[in-house]
Amino acid sequence: MYEKLDVVFDDRLLVGESPLWDEKEKKLYFVDIRGKCYYRMNYSDGTSEKQDLPQWIGCLALCDNGDLLLSMEDGIYRRTCDGLLTLAHQPIKIKGERFNDGKVGPDGHYYIGTAGADFSGAFYRLWDGRLEELFDRCGCSNGIDWSADSKTLYYIDSREQKLEKFSFSADLHSLSDRKTISEIPPSFGCGDGMCIDAKGDLWMAVWGASCVQHIEAASGRVLETVHIPATQVSSCCFAGHDLRDLIITTAAVRTEFSDQPHAGKVFRYRTDVCGVNINRYTGR
Repeated sequence: MYEKLDVVFDDRLLVGESPLWDEKEKKLYFVDIRGKCYYRMNYSDGTSEKQDLPQWIGCLALCDNGDLLLSMEDGIYRRTCDGLLTLAHQPIKIKGERFNDGKVGPDGHYYIGTAGADFSGAFYRLWDGRLEELFDRCGCSNGIDWSADSKTLYYIDSREQKLEKFSFSADLHSLSDRKTISEIPPSFGCGDGMCIDAKGDLWMAVWGASCVQHIEAASGRVLETVHIPATQVSSCCFAGHDLRDLIITTAAVRTEFSDQPHAGKVFRYRTDVCGVNINRYTGR
């Protein structure tokens, strides 16, 4: 069942999330939300550096100058190469409880959503120190990625139990025409983090279902199911010299080691299709 699957990070993360491949430096990033930290791994030998943070961190992104954007509880922070941590936008009371998941778009802007009880969260765009709300009523804003032509944004709100898409304008930095691609039965699990491959199809982590689903973007049809020896599968990204290593994060929170000894580890699955390189934030 677990062929082509191995462990790249053997410690138990409370809530591993936001795997991110830096193709320039050949480094792999990932966060531990509840552990209030992120890791930077040397992919060639598996050694890693841990950076502790003052708040929960939902995800991170790379800037074009090498800085990091860290999305935490009360805002998005920029960490410079020399370690300085400053708020990346004007102080603002965000909707929801904390930032959760996001990515840099093909326009170089940062798109990021929050999680909030009773759908109190929202979805934002960051650019040059300004945080703009694009829509609200988010339960747990999660997986996000773009089509190769930049005209479609794929999106998951875990509490909506569906995979969705928007029409995206890179010129206007806007979203419109929200549509459902497929429904996710609550009895199966809920959609979490997501990435896209070079063929334009999606790879969706399913929290509660011990798997990542490879999904045909046009139809929502499941092409492949990658089984993971941990129930709470949280996110995925492509990495490696040929972008064929699917990196998969999991969570150990609310599990017992005796029941799930592999929960919280970071896995690698060798795919038959390659991924695409990330976008980098180009704003100040």
